Amino acid sequence: MANQDKLLQWFYKNQRKLPFRENKDPYKIWISEVMLQQTRVAAMLPSYEKFILRFPDITSLAKSTEEEVIQYWKGLGYYSRAINLRKGAVFLKENFNSKFPDTLDETLSIPGVGPYTARAVLSIAYNKEFAVLDGNVKRVLARYFLFKENISLPSSHKALQELADTFLNSENPGDHNQAMMELGAMVCLQSPLCMLCPIQKGCLVFENGKQSEFPVMGKEKTKLPIKLKFFFLEKDERILVVKYKHRRFFKTIFTLPFLIEGKKLPASYEDNSDFGKLLQSMDESLDWTKAGKHSITHHDIELQQARLSLDNKNLESLEKILSSNIPSAEIEWKWIDGKDLKSEFPSSIAGKLQA
Repeated sequence: MANQDKLLQWFYKNQRKLPFRENKDPYKIWISEVMLQQTRVAAMLPSYEKFILRFPDITSLAKSTEEEVIQYWKGLGYYSRAINLRKGAVFLKENFNSKFPDTLDETLSIPGVGPYTARAVLSIAYNKEFAVLDGNVKRVLARYFLFKENISLPSSHKALQELADTFLNSENPGDHNQAMMELGAMVCLQSPLCMLCPIQKGCLVFENGKQSEFPVMGKEKTKLPIKLKFFFLEKDERILVVKYKHRRFFKTIFTLPFLIEGKKLPASYEDNSDFGKLLQSMDESLDWTKAGKHSITHHDIELQQARLSLDNKNLESLEKILSSNIPSAEIEWKWIDGKDLKSEFPSSIAGKLQA
């Protein structure tokens, strides 16, 4: 029996029961694949179930507002993914009668859909003959074929895709792709459980006893330590939240105003808008307190916060800048009740700040 068949048998017996596997609905598969791009299965499931309950199909997602979609994306981070999903749903409603297409070219025309997501949805939903290549699959292939190059290099991605295409079970490509991803998630871990692996025989790394040496990885980048300093700017017992594309973080959601501090920060971290300059002028006169720590992919973050009841002078300067809506900043803003901070600022960071 070919190893591809052994892998499928193992998958059918051992696969996790996940809501997006209950049927072959391309919409639900699409949502799950986008959610899983930066999030583990266990962490995304509660958000997935709430999202699907509110937006059960393409039409309901297309009719939503951007702010509502972001609210239901809360906790997953990388909010541009949520915004692109809504744009994609609108595109499908307008161009494909709210149906997910079944060809690669048409799928790649959807805003926010790249080669990986397109291949995953088409293979799993429509059993199209496309092999997928995510982090788990790369690890499995690198070990199985004793792939000696650094798997994080662009050239390696191309070579690994060719291996994935070669190894694909062409009769059951969708289940094969899920089986490869499941094997990487459950068995072929960083410290692999080789004795549980259905394709142990034939795995070159196992046969050579080099599990600890593969896959070859590039050196992990050191996380950049920074401070995020959040301003509670108060007027009539309400606080200001803003959204604008000029800043380095949170370009797509409302947050408290903030500044970024750190040693030798790239220029892209600076907020040189008039609004940013106003915050900098307020900074030195405030008493800053630590609000906790936060970590994301490339940053270790110290959270700080300060409170300022705006006097007439500060309020006049602030509202003049906000009302001018400078093109380079494109600021959206509103005053909210402190009790609504977590819902208006849809990030886990908001829960660490004291409203």
